[in-house]
Amino acid sequence: MKYLITGSNGQLAREFIKKLENENIFSFDLDKLDITNEKDVREAIEAIKPDILINCAAYNNVDKAEIEYEKAYRVNALSLKNFAIFCEKYKTKIIHFSTDFVFPGRLEKTPYTENDMPSPINKYGKSKLEGERILSANYENYSIFRVSWLYGEGTQNFPYKLRVWAKDRKQLKIADDEISVPTPTKFVAQTALKALDLNGIWHLCCDGFASRYEWALEIAKKDKLSVEILPAKQNDFSLPAKRPCFSAMSSIKLSEKLGIKFPNWKEFYE
Repeated sequence: MKYLITGSNGQLAREFIKKLENENIFSFDLDKLDITNEKDVREAIEAIKPDILINCAAYNNVDKAEIEYEKAYRVNALSLKNFAIFCEKYKTKIIHFSTDFVFPGRLEKTPYTENDMPSPINKYGKSKLEGERILSANYENYSIFRVSWLYGEGTQNFPYKLRVWAKDRKQLKIADDEISVPTPTKFVAQTALKALDLNGIWHLCCDGFASRYEWALEIAKKDKLSVEILPAKQNDFSLPAKRPCFSAMSSIKLSEKLGIKFPNWKEFYE
């Protein structure tokens, strides 16, 4: 089995590389494989002829996507057309990752299922939803896993940033009206690899949900951070992109399909 992994320097790709270290893997970051470049994608796929393509490359800057939508769209959406075109010849299984931000958020705290209608409220979410649509419209052998609030090895995640902020501040204000599901990359990687035979769109996150504020309290407690965590509202921060107030997703469909009980987000904290 040959695996092609994109976005190799990202936190999610690193977990796949760890878990597949004894397999025949080929991993590339942007400097070696620009997924928006049709020629690059064609040459990589024709050279490797992968059985599985795990696409971890993404434009993930939610706020910058508001002014760089064209770039976000190329990476998060149009690139999927390249994969679909050139993977067809080798019947490569495409594993792709989307986000809870395809949903608009809602007032009642009922997690979204795969049957709920996406309707993103920011351009990042829009670009990811377009990627889902392009892949599903142009290819059959794929799985799209919607994930939320990923954290793992690296600096582009909330726990890392919170620890950095706590080093030189006595107080931190964290939004208590943004709610989703903290999910570690190692859980996503190990679960996605168990689901290689599945096709379609699936929600893949831990059980339960939390606000950013509640998550920050948990991190501060377990890391023994000497900083006071205070509740705030999203509007207090004047961020360019709107965030859904409640975008937690239910992974019951995938959990039952795999016959695995998914852990609560607190159980998997690292």
